[in-house]
Amino acid sequence: MKISFHGAAREVTGSCHLVQSGELKLLLDCGLIQGGKERHERNREPFDFDASELTHVVLSHAHIDHSGRLPLLCRAGFTGPILTTPATADLCRILLEDSAHIHEEDARWKIKRLRKKGLDTEWVKPLYTRADAQAALERLVPVEFGEEHDLGPGGSLRLTKAGHILGAAIVELELCEDDRSRRVAFSGDLGVDGARLLGGAESIQRPDYLLIESTYGNRSRSAEEDRTQSLLRVIERTVDRGGKVLIPSFAVGRTQAILARINDLVEAGKLAGLDVWVDSPMATEATSVFARHPESYSDAARKIMRCGDEPLEFPGLHFTQSVEESIELNHSTEPGVIVSASGMCTAGRIKHHLLHHLGDARNTVLFVGYQARGSLGRAIQSGTSPVRIFGEWIAAQADVETIQGFSAHADREELLSWFEQLGGVPRKTFIVHGEEEASLAFAESLQEGFGADVEVPQRTQEFDLD
Repeated sequence: MKISFHGAAREVTGSCHLVQSGELKLLLDCGLIQGGKERHERNREPFDFDASELTHVVLSHAHIDHSGRLPLLCRAGFTGPILTTPATADLCRILLEDSAHIHEEDARWKIKRLRKKGLDTEWVKPLYTRADAQAALERLVPVEFGEEHDLGPGGSLRLTKAGHILGAAIVELELCEDDRSRRVAFSGDLGVDGARLLGGAESIQRPDYLLIESTYGNRSRSAEEDRTQSLLRVIERTVDRGGKVLIPSFAVGRTQAILARINDLVEAGKLAGLDVWVDSPMATEATSVFARHPESYSDAARKIMRCGDEPLEFPGLHFTQSVEESIELNHSTEPGVIVSASGMCTAGRIKHHLLHHLGDARNTVLFVGYQARGSLGRAIQSGTSPVRIFGEWIAAQADVETIQGFSAHADREELLSWFEQLGGVPRKTFIVHGEEEASLAFAESLQEGFGADVEVPQRTQEFDLD
C-alpha cells in the first residue's frame, strides 16, 4: 500500500492525494490551485500520475479547491466513478459549471485585450470548458452518509459527516492487500463546533493512517468576539456613514452562514430595513440546494425551522441574477450589504464591486474567511494599496475588517478535540491542507499532546503504508 501527495501539501489549496492498494488506485479529491501568480501554470501542468489508471475518485466536498480539477482529470483519461455524498453531487453541478464558465470568460477577456494590442491570441485557451465540466459531472456517483460502499476486490468506503459545508464528508477506507487489512481516513475539511447551519464533525473509529487538514492548525477562535455581534458592529458602523459592506464570500457554505446570522439580527429587530444583496447566481442556486438538504442542518437550525422560520429568508434579502442587476448595484448610492463571490476575490462579480467601491472611505470590505497567499483578497486584507483590479490600480480607501469566526474550518482546539475522539493514535498521521507554518505547528501539537507519529509531506512525496 502506498500514499502520495499531489496538492494541498504544505499549502492550502489543490487537495489531491493518491492511495494505492492492490488493484485499487483511489484519488482523494482533485482540487484547483488558488492564489499566487504561479497558479495558472500549475493548474495546467500534467498530473503526476496516469489518470487513466485510477479506479476511483473520492470527493470529500464540493469546494473548488477540492473538486476544481476533476474536468481536467477526465480529459486526461479518467473513466471511473467519482464517489461523493448526494448534497456534494448537487453542489458540484453548480460549482464546476460555474468554474468552467469563469475560465471561458477569462480566456475571452484575455483574447479581447491581446487583439486590442495587435498580439497573437492563438495560444489563449480556457483551463477547461463547460463540456469538460459536464463530462466530469456524468461520473458522479452519490453515496449516502454511513453507507458501506464496495470498491471491488480489496476495498470498501464509508462517508461520515464532516460539517464543513453541506454534504462535506470524512472519508474512511477499508483496504486489504496481501492478507493485510488497513484503515485509511481522510478528514477532508472539518467543520466548526456551534456553526449556525451545520453541526460539527462527527467522530470516527481510529484509523491506521490518517490524513488531517490543518488550515487553522495554529489558530484559535477562543478570544474572538461573538460572530453575530461582530457582524452587527461592522454593518451598523458602515450604514451609519452611508456606505456599503462588501463581503467576498464563497457561494457555497460561507454565503449561507452569513445569511443565517443576518437573519438572526433582522428577526431580533436590530437591522430593520437593511437591504442585503446576494450578487452571485451560483450562491442563489446553492442556497436552493441547502433548502433541499435540511437533514444536514444543525439541531439549532432545525429547531428554528420547526417554529416556522426559514434561516435563509428574511425581509430585505435580494438575490440578483442578471449582469444588469449587478451593474446597477455599483451605481446605487443606497447603503446596505453586498455578498458576492469569489471568497478570495480571485474571480467573479466581487472584483467588479471592489473596482467601484474599494476607493470610497464610506464603505467596508469585510473578510469572513481565509485568504490565500497571492490572492487579491490577501493583498487587500494585508493593507496593500493600491491594488490592481482588471488592469486598473485602485487606492484602498475603504475600511477593511476580518471576522475569522465565520470560517467553516475547525480551529486548532477543534482539530485536537476531534483527533482525541478517535480513541487512539493512528500508526501515522499526515498533515495536509494548510500553509507550511500552520501544518508544522499542528504537527508539533499532535506530537507533544498525543505522542503521534506525524509527517508533513511535500508535494509528490510518497510513503509506504506498512
